[in-house]
Amino acid sequence: MFQFDEILEQYEPMISAAIRKCRIYKNHEHYAQTARIALWKAWEKYDHVQGDFAPYAFTCIRGSILDELKKENRYEERYQPEQDDIIELYMPTSIESEVSYILEGLLNKISKEEQQFLIDYYIGGYSYEELSAKYHASVATLQKRRMRIIEKVRKEI
Repeated sequence: MFQFDEILEQYEPMISAAIRKCRIYKNHEHYAQTARIALWKAWEKYDHVQGDFAPYAFTCIRGSILDELKKENRYEERYQPEQDDIIELYMPTSIESEVSYILEGLLNKISKEEQQFLIDYYIGGYSYEELSAKYHASVATLQKRRMRIIEKVRKEI
């Protein structure tokens, strides 16, 4: 029986191929280490009676990479940064006052109802479903309303 170091050296190209096949474009070393651990577990569990080791190893390697990708995606979907973690960008005051002057001029070109709708959507963070209850209109109507308001503001620019 081979030592695991020899197996690892022999199957490093397979690990690289599995990473490429799974379209991993960042954290290569993390996924390579995950694949190495899967190879080691496959090497320990392998039964000669079942067949060749290479297809079994590739399946274990690819499966562990996909499991790690799923775990990472679940984490990214559920993770909400704390208020302290949010990076705030500060503009110099001259630019800030110039931008606020321009925005104020643009907002004066639309009605108060349209202003309130934009404030609710962009600043308040309300979803279309929440806004449909507030404005007693369908989601499609509100989407069209937002597009018309934006077009009106763009014409003014």
